[in-house]
Amino acid sequence: MNNLPNELLDYICCFLERRDLWAVVRLSSRFRLLALLPYLSRFGISEASIQAGTLELADSFSPIIIVARIKPIRRLICFQESIPGSYLRFQILASVLAATAPIPDIVIYDRYQMLTTRATASLLSRVPSSATNTLVVVKGSTMYLSRPRPAPPIQWVRFPPSLGSFNRYERTFILIFGIPLLLAYLFSGVINFGVLSLWVWRRLFGSPWSQEERIIKDTGQLVFHNWMRIQILPGRLTLVTLARKPSPLVLRPIRGLTPAAFSSILASLDLGVYLQRLRVERKTNSIHSELMAFLKRHPDIINLHLEPDSLQSSSLTTMSVVPDPRNNLHMLTAPASYIPYLLPAVPNVQRVTLLFTPVPKRVSAFWPATFDLPAYRTALAALAGLPGTHPIVLELAFRLTVASLPWLGLPDTEAMDMSQYPETRLVRVHWLWLSNDGPKRFRASDIRALFRWLGLFPGLQRLTFGFGAVDNIPAAERALLADAICRACRGINSPQDIDFHISSN
Repeated sequence: MNNLPNELLDYICCFLERRDLWAVVRLSSRFRLLALLPYLSRFGISEASIQAGTLELADSFSPIIIVARIKPIRRLICFQESIPGSYLRFQILASVLAATAPIPDIVIYDRYQMLTTRATASLLSRVPSSATNTLVVVKGSTMYLSRPRPAPPIQWVRFPPSLGSFNRYERTFILIFGIPLLLAYLFSGVINFGVLSLWVWRRLFGSPWSQEERIIKDTGQLVFHNWMRIQILPGRLTLVTLARKPSPLVLRPIRGLTPAAFSSILASLDLGVYLQRLRVERKTNSIHSELMAFLKRHPDIINLHLEPDSLQSSSLTTMSVVPDPRNNLHMLTAPASYIPYLLPAVPNVQRVTLLFTPVPKRVSAFWPATFDLPAYRTALAALAGLPGTHPIVLELAFRLTVASLPWLGLPDTEAMDMSQYPETRLVRVHWLWLSNDGPKRFRASDIRALFRWLGLFPGLQRLTFGFGAVDNIPAAERALLADAICRACRGINSPQDIDFHISSN
């Protein structure tokens, strides 16, 4: 057999089963070179996939170790088109990953939810990078952070509760009968001293805190409905994404996570069709270009909500709006100053909500808040220039106690320069929502002041006040207000097109 040419041996290997090919691979270096690729092809692994560094495995994980010695694996996909069969397969996978060089990107499918929280934590703890890297787990709408630590945190015992949790009368009663309370606090101190002593003993002489227990303690339930993705990122960071049922994702500041690490997470995170709503909280300080790239990777997002101060103002850059029929982002909520920079990500937007942002940001008795009128007009001008013909619902939030509201100080019709009022160019806005940002509601006098401003919208056909935004105005006066609005707005034909949503309180 040693005298046969390589071409003939290669032809013979094409007819051998997986077990026979493995026996041939172990004969000698010559037969290893001849039979290795045919052996790997029985697992669906081609030479092109080895060179690309991507493996897709269904039932056996022995090729992981073999391919890792040929060329580093960059991406591993397990059980995508098959059923794991039993929990034992995941245990074998965990053992193989522990014995292999770190793989930057691992995707594990579990469509039948065979993995429990402890089993998932055990698998994550066997990944070589889990012992040294900071773990960021994305599940549902929240991100969880887990750092490597040698011991669990101290669980202090609070008995009795602090005085701040009682009302004034209860505190007075406690001060009168304070001796039993003092004894209780002394007893609590003794217990906490014992807790601290036990923690120090375990820290110095006990066994190290297992990675599995640490992950469960920091992240809670680790259950996913389709797939789990493990990515090793720069800066000693491991990102774990659990694909659950479609749910909103909330981006918020994470204590202990640097801006560079947050940017790396945002650039690597990919939830696919499972992400349909995105919310960015205050002080997140996201970079505009990174958020736009994230939105481009997730065309199935339908609702985008940005709070004030959620983006870095210095990172805002103007982009051109390109029509994209695949874009499903139809609802946008953001401060007015963000709207011109976000419209390129929402070419098919159907509802836009402008949040109230006071000027200055730090409001005090010496610096009262005013409405940011230039940002409001810039946002409406950008919305008027949005390509397309579909109708748009516009919702505006105002604080009625501030100055510079858009309907105040309007000049006479003869002296009005229409080019300075972007409302006159919003021909696609057919429905206007007005809501209040603050305790004061719209009174009858406030609504009368809106008449001329509402008449600036050429395509307005319906007007709705937000729930609880209008004071308790009598029905007869509401009818008069509705008739006056119909006369001021050409597109509103009847009072039935006006909803006041009067609160019963």
